[in-house]
Amino acid sequence: MADIKEITVFSVGDANSLKTWSNVPYFFTKTLELKGYKVNRVNIEENRTLFSIYKYTAFAFLKLIFRNSNHTYFRSKLNYNLTNKKIAKALEIYPKTDAAVFLTFSFSAPKSFNKKVISFGDWTYAYYIANFLNREPKWFEKNCLEREKQHIEKADLVLGLFPLSSTFIKNNYTNANVHYLGNVINSNRELNKEQVLLAKQKSKKLLFIGNEKYLSGALELIETFKKIKNNHSELELHFIGLLENQTGIKANDIYYHGYLNKSVVAENELYYKLLSEALVIINSTKDWGGFSSTTEAMYFYTPVITRPYDEFTETYGTQIEFGYYIGENNTLSSCVDKMLENSNDKQLKLMNAAHEAVKDFTWSNYIRKMIDLL
Repeated sequence: MADIKEITVFSVGDANSLKTWSNVPYFFTKTLELKGYKVNRVNIEENRTLFSIYKYTAFAFLKLIFRNSNHTYFRSKLNYNLTNKKIAKALEIYPKTDAAVFLTFSFSAPKSFNKKVISFGDWTYAYYIANFLNREPKWFEKNCLEREKQHIEKADLVLGLFPLSSTFIKNNYTNANVHYLGNVINSNRELNKEQVLLAKQKSKKLLFIGNEKYLSGALELIETFKKIKNNHSELELHFIGLLENQTGIKANDIYYHGYLNKSVVAENELYYKLLSEALVIINSTKDWGGFSSTTEAMYFYTPVITRPYDEFTETYGTQIEFGYYIGENNTLSSCVDKMLENSNDKQLKLMNAAHEAVKDFTWSNYIRKMIDLL
């Protein structure tokens, strides 16, 4: 990529903020800069006023008829047209751009742009509809899906963040130059192995990371915690991303920390203190158990208890050495019991296995692979 010196990165949200999309735009752009590239950041987030108007008019109407629709203003033709103007204007402002990177599959560069175009995302809208909503696309979604298809098929390079979603692109988009380069650890924290392992070996803290989308898993964990607490009085349960009024449950040794913003020093400190001290990270939510937060926790030597959802098993295997899968023969309660009853040697083995499984998922490695492909 010797001929590429300046890269313009388009993200849905501020790429300078750690709050945007699980920190992905922040680390993507920062790593490019660390590798010597000039990076222009362009926020293509939708207009919030128009988003709200759409939410309480067109979207509300669609929701009445199609309950599992999420066709928000972001996917509307109006937002598409306005965002395209924003993209074109940005490329005029940065005429020396050698490559345009879109951290979304929903938008791309105009036809007049004759430099490299890279599309990066977790999954396409079509994949989301098929695998998370488990249905066929509705009539009002098809224009959006066609636009996304055109972007992917015309991009010079397409990067999927997950293996199965990348395979889906390969199988459903004509001649898409798609690659899966592994996942990433969204952390800017130095890791002191000895200190972390020592803290975890003494720990009785169970950790859950996730917002209201994972409420079913949180409630299941609370009920399990109450039962296990009878035999393990020193046990603590910590929630990052949820508050007490969201679960409606208050109990001894359950701590709600809410959303922790890594951009705020005190909240960043608390986040990584909990990650470093947790005995295990648990998310039993069906279909998706918080992949990014789990992967980051694993980097900090944290064993895992989760249900074996597809992208996780495709990445880490149907049998894991760094924790326990919940299944027919392993309830959440029995998995937690196993974790608590492990010998120090067994626990240390699980901790080291967790770190080993993700240690190469660094942003530096990811961007290097992307550069090699270009």
